[in-house]
Amino acid sequence: MVPSGFPRHVSHHQSGFTMVELMVALVIGLIIVLGAGQLFLMGFQTFRQTELLGNKQAALTFATEALIRDVRRASSLNVVNVNGDKFEVIVPNSGDVSSPSCNEGEDVTKRYWVESSGDGSSLYLWVGCNGVTIEEPLAEGFTSNGFPMPTDEGGGVWQLTFRLVSSLEGTGSDEFVFYAVNRNEAIN
Repeated sequence: MVPSGFPRHVSHHQSGFTMVELMVALVIGLIIVLGAGQLFLMGFQTFRQTELLGNKQAALTFATEALIRDVRRASSLNVVNVNGDKFEVIVPNSGDVSSPSCNEGEDVTKRYWVESSGDGSSLYLWVGCNGVTIEEPLAEGFTSNGFPMPTDEGGGVWQLTFRLVSSLEGTGSDEFVFYAVNRNEAIN
């Protein structure tokens, strides 16, 4: 017999989650994790695109500054065919070529061209003065035909075209056209 004051019917209290509650919590957690993963991937892709754009801008800036400076002060400009098309500029050495064989004021021959390698295509520079030559990559990120030979527009004006890779996959290109004026030809 149950003493008075005590309920006759004893209920059992639940000590956990039901299967439905557990499934709902798992679905909500999965949605949150997938959303966070998607945000991470979008941030990573944005970072890579920004990095590509920065590299492209740096390559373009460096290449144009070097070429335009040389075109402006050149005593001679030629498109030559030496193992492929190369743009040749002859400039007086203003101290930018430090070599025991090349004194300040002497003529320096510079050749520019794009060459493909395993990592892509780069703009190359060949420098020659009094029999001593140096060849090195100047800037990366160009397409295989990334530096079509400059064209003489007349009056000392030269058109320089650069084609850089436009995507992370290496497909497509962005074309940039610049004009440089050779001071010696423009004055004459």
